[in-house]
Amino acid sequence: MSVTPLRGGAAREAELLGAALEVLAESGYERLSADAVAARARAGRQTVHRRWPTKAELAAAAFAAAACAVPEPPDTGGLRADLLAFMEFLVEDLYRLGDALAGLVGEMRHNPQLAAAVDAHYVERRRRLAMEIFQRAWARGELDAAADTELLWQVGPATLVFRGLVSGEPVDGELARRLVDHVMLPLATGRR
Repeated sequence: MSVTPLRGGAAREAELLGAALEVLAESGYERLSADAVAARARAGRQTVHRRWPTKAELAAAAFAAAACAVPEPPDTGGLRADLLAFMEFLVEDLYRLGDALAGLVGEMRHNPQLAAAVDAHYVERRRRLAMEIFQRAWARGELDAAADTELLWQVGPATLVFRGLVSGEPVDGELARRLVDHVMLPLATGRR
């Protein structure tokens, strides 16, 4: 894929990607278009199309740009506090990116490029954050040797996404705390 530089540089690109994310969040993948993004960003259609020739490239770039904001792994000195910080970040993340993610989920099953972008820029970055938390907990002796960290890190995010995007139930700090205290910590430590 060749990339055509934009006049106005990085700031203009960020503006266009922000507009694309807004359109994606409001209208879904099906209605995302260079025309809609251009109208939102007050740009020419060709400006958008030259930089991102396909809808998949545009959607992937917009979501990747928005999803790249990941904090440093929390390091409070304790697994519970680290997991709470991680889960609170995910709650905020869902409020910020949930509508856009919902717009992409159905298309990802049919579009490997889009699925790979979401995996690399959203899923994998959050996975690495969780794994750092677990590595520190192992070093402190807090994590059970039999803990399945690959499954464990997905439990919290899966519940948040299900509740936020599928069932419509509230997603907040209290849910994050309940997930940590009643699900994640018992699985991580082998204690109820």
